[in-house]
Amino acid sequence: MLFWILLILLLNGMISFAYSVINAAETTTLWAMLSVTYVFFLGLTQTGILFAAIMRMSKSSWGRHFSRLGEVLTLSFFPVAIITLLIIYFGGVDHLFYWASPASTHGNEGGHHLSPWLGKGPFLFRNLVAMALFYGMSFIYFRAGRIEENETPVSDALDKKLNVMSGFVMVFYVIANTEIAWDFGMMIIPHWESTIFPAYWWVGNIFAGSAFLYLISLYFMYKEQGKVVDKEHLDQFGKLLLSFALLWVYMFWSQHIVVWYSDLPYLTEPLFKIMKGNYTSIFVIMILASFIIPFFALIYRSIKLSVSALATVALIICLGVWINRYLMIIPVFTDGGAPLFATWTGISLILAGLSSTLLSIILFFRLYPNIKRVTSFRSDY
Repeated sequence: MLFWILLILLLNGMISFAYSVINAAETTTLWAMLSVTYVFFLGLTQTGILFAAIMRMSKSSWGRHFSRLGEVLTLSFFPVAIITLLIIYFGGVDHLFYWASPASTHGNEGGHHLSPWLGKGPFLFRNLVAMALFYGMSFIYFRAGRIEENETPVSDALDKKLNVMSGFVMVFYVIANTEIAWDFGMMIIPHWESTIFPAYWWVGNIFAGSAFLYLISLYFMYKEQGKVVDKEHLDQFGKLLLSFALLWVYMFWSQHIVVWYSDLPYLTEPLFKIMKGNYTSIFVIMILASFIIPFFALIYRSIKLSVSALATVALIICLGVWINRYLMIIPVFTDGGAPLFATWTGISLILAGLSSTLLSIILFFRLYPNIKRVTSFRSDY
């Protein structure tokens, strides 16, 4: 039943978007909304295997119980990631990126293009290469992990091999997400630049991705195993999310204070735009959902030890980071007014992104039915 509901939501999103693009007089905001959905769910899913790699490198026993599901979360989304990137490339590049036109100069003398780096071909090439490196390394790591599952005891050689692979997974994660941050976050604004922006982007992905991993793990615990997380695991996951909340607000502050202090109009204008006018209320909700609510909730151990309370906080975190992505992209193309996520197409795209993520996981488990989902639980509360 769940499979068919998700499939209907996915098809509804695809049809709604296609119909709107064909019939709308102005489609830039539609492509921008698709980009928000794409980068958000791409960031959520790619964090899964990063979580697994970090847990291995840090020798965290509690986190390893969620690691296999994190790996599946990443690898299962690979087809969706590539297909959506190609859709944006063939249909939306001219609408989203000011530099995509060969005639684009934006102040350059001689009528030449801004840079060989900026163009349709280089855009597709660098993103495909970055994804190939990341997903290729992720699959190699996943296959080695499956060997580890069936090897008792685990040999020192295999353990060292997986530790080395974990390092490469982290490196390629940074490369792939830096490309996405540059193209979909920074380079959609003429002349805007920030050296810390990619790191700010990674932290948001890791923050929301970890929260999302906890949420989907609940499904497999209750539906497939009929068990719940050990209290120690709940406490540790809550502490992890609290740490990421602090790291996120630190990166947020670092990103914005430097831009504000520079007092250069071409840098500060995009920043002030999301804080004033039609975007003020959305900006406030983002701060509440991304930091204030998670921080003041997760400092209490009783909330960290409650499955439902922690799930609620995790859901709020995902909402906050999604709004963060929305405010990074949408204000570039519109001054506000009616929020795009409140339209039928906007809602359909969000639900299609979520359904494609969950459908990918379900289909991946059908392809690999013997994979351990989540382990080590008890049902005493």
